[in-house]
Amino acid sequence: MTDADTPDSTPRPRDLPFDIDLRRLNKGVGYVALGLPVALGLVSLLTNTCFNASISHYYFSRIGGDILVGALSFIGLLLIFFYSFRAPGREGCLGWHWYDVALLKLAGMAAVIVAFVPTTGSGCTYDGEVARVLLTGAAGSEGFHPPGGTVDGTISYDFWASFAAIGAEVPMLLKMAHFGAAGVMFLILGYFSMSVFTRDNSTTSFAAGNRKDRRNAWYRALGRVILAVVGVLAIKAAALELVLPQSMAESIAAFWDSLRLTFVFEALGLMAFGLSWMIKGRFIPAFEDAAAKPQPRAA
Repeated sequence: MTDADTPDSTPRPRDLPFDIDLRRLNKGVGYVALGLPVALGLVSLLTNTCFNASISHYYFSRIGGDILVGALSFIGLLLIFFYSFRAPGREGCLGWHWYDVALLKLAGMAAVIVAFVPTTGSGCTYDGEVARVLLTGAAGSEGFHPPGGTVDGTISYDFWASFAAIGAEVPMLLKMAHFGAAGVMFLILGYFSMSVFTRDNSTTSFAAGNRKDRRNAWYRALGRVILAVVGVLAIKAAALELVLPQSMAESIAAFWDSLRLTFVFEALGLMAFGLSWMIKGRFIPAFEDAAAKPQPRAA
C-alpha cells in the first residue's frame, strides 16, 4: 500500500461531533459582553456590597472579580484563537483583510491583559463588606482545615507590588498596562463595528430581501458609542492628570466617582460592543436576510 493509498485521517468539519457556527460564536461573545456590566451590578445588589467606581474595580469584589476575569478571558481567548488568517474571503468574512484578523487577535490579547492586570485603588468606600485584596508583607498560618488560621499583611491594591524583582519603582509602561489595553480593546472593537461589520461579508447580503442597510445603521451607531466612550474617558483622564489644578481635579474626581460615571461609560461601551456582535449573529429575526431564512416548501 503506497502513501497515496493511505486513507486521509484529517478531521473535516462535517466529521466533528459538534457544529461550527460563526453566528453562534458572535452571539456568544455579544451576550457575554452585554451581560458583564449587568451581572456586576447584580453582584452589588444581591450581595449588599459596594458598587464599585468602575467595571475594572470589580476585580477586587469577592464574586464580581471571578465574573470579570472569566468574561474577559472568554472573550479574549475566542478572539485570539478562533479567527485564523484564512478567514478573509470565506462566508461570513468575505470583506475581511488579513490585518482585520491581526487586529482582532490584538483586541483579544488586550482583553486578557485587562482581566489579569487589574487597575489600582479600591474603587469603593468599604463599610464592613468582604473584599478581595492583595497583601504585601503577608504572614500567617498554614492551616488547611477549619478554622484554618489567619494571615496578616498590608492591604494593597497594587498588582505590581506582587513582583519583588520590579521593586518600588514600577515603570510607567507597566502602570499604564491596564488602561492602555482597555483603550486598545475598545478602539479595535469600535473599528470592527463601524468599518468591518458594515462590509458585504456574506452571500445573502447580496440577495434580494437583504437587511444589510438596517444592520449597517446599527453597526455605525454602536461603533460611534464605543469610540465616544473611549474619547470621554481619555479626555477625563487627561484633564484631571495634566490640565486642571490639583485641588480642582480632586473635587471633580470625587464628584465623578460619587456618580460612578466611569462604570456608566464603561458599561455603555461594553453593551454597545455586545449588541453589535449580537446583531452580527442575527440574535433576532429583524436583522436576518430574507434569503437566509428557511423557505416554505412548494406545494
